Amino acid sequence: MRWPWFAVLALTACPPAAVTPVVASGVSAEVALKDAEAAFTKRPEVAAVKEALKQFQLAAAADVTRTEGCAGIVQVAAWLVENGPKEERTAHADEAVVAAAQCQERAPGSVRCDYWQAVALGLSAREHILTALGELPRIIALLKKVNAADPQFDDAGASRVLALLLVRAPGWPTGPGSPDDALVEAQKAVQLSPKHPLNHAALAECLAATGDVEGAKSAYTRAIELGKQRGDADGAAWAAQATAALDALK
Repeated sequence: MRWPWFAVLALTACPPAAVTPVVASGVSAEVALKDAEAAFTKRPEVAAVKEALKQFQLAAAADVTRTEGCAGIVQVAAWLVENGPKEERTAHADEAVVAAAQCQERAPGSVRCDYWQAVALGLSAREHILTALGELPRIIALLKKVNAADPQFDDAGASRVLALLLVRAPGWPTGPGSPDDALVEAQKAVQLSPKHPLNHAALAECLAATGDVEGAKSAYTRAIELGKQRGDADGAAWAAQATAALDALK
């Protein structure tokens, strides 16, 4: 799956807003998961993505021993925070935090739950940035744990997200940000999954932050090429984002 490149800079220390629980409907988790994946492939249709969210919620409610539904909720919420109606973004971020916590309750410390909890905390960061900085170590710890257990998970997602966090976060003594450390993680992501556009986009951002503008231009160009080669909505969106970033460097 894809990982949107929103800023993972901080995490709210406030509890998320109440999320209406979904009651099991009699549909099996397998059927709900299948329907969720089918609906999610129709993005960027927001209505279809919201249907995917509903189906992942039903899957999570249908079988409280499984984690796929919880992870799917976070994944779809991430898309909606980035692409959905602005007035709904905080609610979706809070939904993701709740689902990630449920995932951890079902499979504490698993790669899937650690990774998607880091994603959920990043979503929350985007919406609750004022109280965020003190929780950055928690996100970093989750990503490093995933990296150690399964560096290939989500196309090297842990290294990619960690790179973006480190390159965008404030540096010492205020925060853990470090462009040099971020560059190491971005290079690792490209090595592990060289065909993922977002890995090259993350590398480009880190190269620019460390002063290698020409290298950044090359990496953004590669991200654009790979995004277009995918031939899907995600690839087109990522190519457009990389194009805008490349233009900003020129």
